Amino acid sequence: MQPRFLIGAIIALLVIPALATASDDIDGKALYAKSCATCHGANGEPTEMGKSLKPFPARKHRAIANLVGRDELRRIITYGVEGTAMTPKKYTLDPLEIEAVIDYIQTFDYKPDLANGKNRFKAVCSSCHGMDGRAQTGVGAKNLVYSKLDLGGIVHTMRYGRPGTLMTSKRHQLSNPDIADIANYVYSLRYLANPAEGKKLYAKSCVSCHTSPAAIKLIGNAAEKRTVADLDDRLLDLRIRHGRHVDRAGEKVAHLSDDNIQDLIAYIRYEVK
Repeated sequence: MQPRFLIGAIIALLVIPALATASDDIDGKALYAKSCATCHGANGEPTEMGKSLKPFPARKHRAIANLVGRDELRRIITYGVEGTAMTPKKYTLDPLEIEAVIDYIQTFDYKPDLANGKNRFKAVCSSCHGMDGRAQTGVGAKNLVYSKLDLGGIVHTMRYGRPGTLMTSKRHQLSNPDIADIANYVYSLRYLANPAEGKKLYAKSCVSCHTSPAAIKLIGNAAEKRTVADLDDRLLDLRIRHGRHVDRAGEKVAHLSDDNIQDLIAYIRYEVK
C-alpha cells in the first residue's frame, strides 16, 4: 500500500466518526422548518401554498414518513423530483444536515384509514387485482392476498410500479395518504396459508400418487435440473390445477379452492426446502 494512500485512509477513519458525532448536534426540525415547511408544513401537513403547486401539489410527508426507505428520502431531498416543484436541496443542505432532516421526518406518525384504503383500492387497483385482491382478472396481476411484500415494499411498488409489467407508477395519481391507506388495506388482506391444513389436503388428494412432497418428480420443460422447491407459487399453482396429472387426479383437484391450493403449497414448501 502506498504511504500516501495509507495516510489518507487513516485520516478518513479518524474524520468519519467525528462527522457522525457532529450530526447528533444538528437540529433536523429547524432545518426542516427552513427548507421544507413552506410547502410541506412544519409537521408534514402541506400548507395552502404547497397544495396549490403545479403540476403536482406538495406531498403529505406525515402519511408515508415511515413507509419510505431512508435511501429514497435521501435521494429525493438531495436531487429533487423532476417535473415537480421539489427542487434539489444538495445546494443548501450538506449531507449531515440532510440526514438530520430525514431523522425529523421519521418522527412523524400516521394512522391509516382502512375504509379509505378499501375505497381507493376498488377505484384504482381492482381492475387488475380484483375486488378481493386475488387477481383473478386474466391480466397477470399479482395475487395480493398472498404477497410477500412488507408495507414498505407495497408502498414502493405503488409509487414506482414494476418495470416490464402492467403495474405503472401511481405516485402522481394517488396522494400519499391514499398510498398509505391502500398499502395498509392490502396488507390487511394477507392470508397466512396453513401448512397443517395443507398436510390434510395432501393426504386426501395427492398421496396416492406422490407419497410425499419430496417424492414429486417434475416432467416437461420445467424438469431440467429443477425440483418442486425451485418452482414459485404461481408455477406450483398452475401445476396443481392444470398439470399433466390432472387427467388422473382431476376430481380430487377440481374441488380445491384458492385457499386450499395455498394451504397445499404451504405444506409442500414446509416439507421441501
